[in-house]
Amino acid sequence: MKHIVSFSGGKDSSAMLLRMIELKMPIDEIVFADTTLEFPEMYEWINKIEELINMKITRLKPLKSFNDWFYGKCIRGKSKGNQRGFPLTAFPCYWSRESKFKLLDPICKGNIRYLGIAVDEPKRIHLKEGYKYPLVDWNWTEQDCINYLEKRGLKHPLFKFKRTGCWLCPKQSKGSLKILMEDYPELWEKLKKYEEDSPNGFKPNFSLEEFENSYSF
Repeated sequence: MKHIVSFSGGKDSSAMLLRMIELKMPIDEIVFADTTLEFPEMYEWINKIEELINMKITRLKPLKSFNDWFYGKCIRGKSKGNQRGFPLTAFPCYWSRESKFKLLDPICKGNIRYLGIAVDEPKRIHLKEGYKYPLVDWNWTEQDCINYLEKRGLKHPLFKFKRTGCWLCPKQSKGSLKILMEDYPELWEKLKKYEEDSPNGFKPNFSLEEFENSYSF
């Protein structure tokens, strides 16, 4: 049985990984499921952590691209034959399934899997066999993780976001969208193009153009 760290690259999983190493907890493998839609700073951060700990971080990538799924057609259900477009805002979405779960689950199955979920996020904790939550065991909150990283001279480059993940995720908050619009204009334009090409828009009853205009003066 292997001890596998499921590393997202976010502040919580980063704090968990570094603290686990400090405590000399067993780690056989560190795996990062690359959605291919992470912010540029995330890839830089992962490289930095890998160099800092002097341990390899295995990067997993989906077999098909997001565009293959986005522009591809549904193969079942009432939308069969229609273009998929953006995933539904319900969890989990098809891209989480294809770029994360389908890659991580076979590797972690039958092994001990460490996940970086803080104690103040109880809704994200799933009591499954083999799942371990060190941050919960240590009673560490999200703020504790931030404080720990800062004490080590590490400030996550995406600290301005409440949650990190795919830059085009329709489940992200309006606050995150505002940061995307203001700080990542090239990605914002790409997002608007995807919205234009999506048969179901970006998210229900929500228009990126209207959102953009609400911040125009």
